[in-house]
Amino acid sequence: MEFGILGPLLVRDAEGDRPVAAAKQRALLAALLVRRGQVVPADVLADTVWDGWPPRTAATTLRNYVMRLRKALGEAGHRLATEAGGYLLVVAAEEFDADRFTRLRDLGHDRLRNGDAEQAAAHYEAALALWRGPALVDVPSEALRRSEAGRLAEARLDVLEGRAEAALALGRHTELLGELRTLTAAHPEREHLWAQLMTALYRSGRQSEALAVYGEVRRVLADELGVDPGSEIRTVHGRILRADPALAAPARPAARTRTVLVTPFQLPPGLTDFTGRTEPAADLAALLTADNRRAPLIAVVSGQPGAGKSALVQHAAHDARGAYPDGILYADLRGSRRQPAAPHAVLGSFLLALGVPAAAVPQDTDSRTALFRSLLAGRRTLVVLDDARDSAHIRPLMPAGPGNSALVTARTRLPDLGGSHALHLGPLPADEARQFLARLVGPARADAEPRALGQLAAACGGLPLALRICGARLAARPSWTVRHLVERIVDEGRALDELCLGSLDVRAAFAAGCESLDPPTARAFHLLALAPTDTVGLSTAARLLGEPPARAERVLERLTDAGLLTAREPGRYRYEPLLRAYARERARHRPAQAWSDPHAPRRAALAG
Repeated sequence: MEFGILGPLLVRDAEGDRPVAAAKQRALLAALLVRRGQVVPADVLADTVWDGWPPRTAATTLRNYVMRLRKALGEAGHRLATEAGGYLLVVAAEEFDADRFTRLRDLGHDRLRNGDAEQAAAHYEAALALWRGPALVDVPSEALRRSEAGRLAEARLDVLEGRAEAALALGRHTELLGELRTLTAAHPEREHLWAQLMTALYRSGRQSEALAVYGEVRRVLADELGVDPGSEIRTVHGRILRADPALAAPARPAARTRTVLVTPFQLPPGLTDFTGRTEPAADLAALLTADNRRAPLIAVVSGQPGAGKSALVQHAAHDARGAYPDGILYADLRGSRRQPAAPHAVLGSFLLALGVPAAAVPQDTDSRTALFRSLLAGRRTLVVLDDARDSAHIRPLMPAGPGNSALVTARTRLPDLGGSHALHLGPLPADEARQFLARLVGPARADAEPRALGQLAAACGGLPLALRICGARLAARPSWTVRHLVERIVDEGRALDELCLGSLDVRAAFAAGCESLDPPTARAFHLLALAPTDTVGLSTAARLLGEPPARAERVLERLTDAGLLTAREPGRYRYEPLLRAYARERARHRPAQAWSDPHAPRRAALAG
């Protein structure tokens, strides 16, 4: 879950942004966020929401606003609790952009005090990247904006000064000049910015301009504030006049902290028997090799477990290698497992692969992301992220710069990943499934039993994982006919037992795909599979699940997004054959106590 006030008010969960349209509810949410984890008295909230002029009905109206805000927060609505005399919003520090900004600012200040300008700059960059506009810009509360927006704007200026100080320590004075001129014009009262501008000009060989700035700041301070320059500006002025060696530019840091010497190629070996997926492979090739992009390409390939997402993406990445001369990074994110790979660790491995020394890899995730994107900016690198859990899992790993691309595979669709190209894989078409099997078993066997080969492809439902297992089993059993394996698989009761060979296991793949489902969605997936047909209508599903149609539709859509159901038309949901067999198996073997009593009649009705 993400909450943000550094710009327009932001609420985002796994399903995407959750806009809070009503102005008073935005003010209420913002007031709770800035006091997250604390009980905020109702009268304080009323003063904030109505800007010091609450109506006589404020208490009742506030309760209604809280109720509506809970609904707007979706599944996170339970975080907004009613306490004695007030309300409490539970938000973790890492979920709130203002807290993350403060932590990064403090880390930057600490590293700067300890002489580590490179790390300080990375922390400051990550802190500034959290800002999406003026703080609380769309919150209609003058009191809140005065107290919080002003404080946050001051903190942002503090970070800008810190970043400039780090850049001066790193010998990047020339790059600073434009930014410092803009900042001094906007904030003439910040004397430290003037001192930094004079220093940057002097170190850039522009002594006369540095002295002219001193004259300018004297006039500005006298005219606007009626004061003379402070000691810091006077000290810098004196050092410029004396050509003090202490003011000279420092030596540039060692090249190891700035130069990437390695061109990584981390892709697993390509599959020599990759077959089919003609259209999606062509679509990916066109995306990966397109020129003149204004932003990085992000392509997400989703689909049911075993659909061949990883094989397709790796095949496309190998084919597009020539378009990415600066390398290809790869990570198995293990998003469908109980312990997914942490973005923090993945970023560390990427930075090491790009040539960053271990001692220079930042300690926190935000700074690693900032350094990763800085290194990739201006380059042409492909990042392949296999088996992502959700959008939050991969956001820190997204590259910067229009020349870079990210290929992502995920069991679920990622509609909240802004700017991405979505590609959803269904079963292989019948002709491609037969072609794949023929390639696996060899031409002699395929030509001997063409009809049985088509039946085997159909029995596998066109699922690439099942087809690969069948091909491998036939290759390991030369005495078997294709027809013999068909007879073993068409029996629903034993199909999943047959579709297992070493580490290739259809049942295990389906189980992993269901692990991330919340209990109501998992229950619906198993229960509705007991219906007499493989297609379930929305009204039928709502009646059998005992839910209102709108809530039942949300559950069915989550199953569709997870690749566990197919919606070929609105309101009609279909199980693929092997997924239905798995769901029916789980439903029939589920302990009786796992089904609540009110639903027992529905289960019996579904079972026929």
